[in-house]
Amino acid sequence: MEYIINERGPMTSLGGVEGLAFVNTKYAPKSGTWPDIQFHFAPSSINSDGDQVRKITGLRDSIYNTVYKPLKNAETWTILPLLLRPRSTGWIRLKSKDPNVYPDINPNYFTHKEDIQTLIEGIRIALNVSNSQAFQRFNSRPHKLPFPKCRQYDFDTDEYWECSLRHFTFTIYHPTSTAKMGPATDPDAVVDPRLRIYGIKHLRVIDASIMPNIVSGNTNAPTIMIGEKGADMIKEDWGIKIR
Repeated sequence: MEYIINERGPMTSLGGVEGLAFVNTKYAPKSGTWPDIQFHFAPSSINSDGDQVRKITGLRDSIYNTVYKPLKNAETWTILPLLLRPRSTGWIRLKSKDPNVYPDINPNYFTHKEDIQTLIEGIRIALNVSNSQAFQRFNSRPHKLPFPKCRQYDFDTDEYWECSLRHFTFTIYHPTSTAKMGPATDPDAVVDPRLRIYGIKHLRVIDASIMPNIVSGNTNAPTIMIGEKGADMIKEDWGIKIR
């Protein structure tokens, strides 16, 4: 009703994100081909909506009550650094031939040290934004309550941020590349260049899982493109003309 009547409130922003930025840290490719950090700006915090964001992030009650509950009723904003093109890779493995049995899923976060280092650089850039003249007009300051198991580290040290990252990191719902496209000589390839699964007849995979590597931007448009191209391949195999 706040939005309908006054055109104000959380419904005025798409998904709660009011701004985006792509930046290069010192670990970005020297070629400058792509950035290695993306920022999401949100006019809220973990506890701003009461419970839903808390549930989505999977925070335990003990962590929430210690770190984020003190922010209740406070005016907050969040700048969320996202790691683009992570070097760490995970895996999905079947537990059983029974399709009703859930597979083993291991995202393997932070097995590559540079992923941690890149995110720490992203955090420092975010702190610089908060300390900028524009944000200091609103008395912006970081929330310094540490996670219980990170209290032995001083705030803003590399050790502090690594501990925090290992305690509270999540995806932004864009995992890819679990059924990689590649040549038959690639032992990690699942589908061929026409998206047909190796070793199984009459079965294709046509979605974001076939990407050999994750893209830097949102996966939406590339996934639509993969779907369109896969549909064209199926039509070609059935002798259907493509416009």
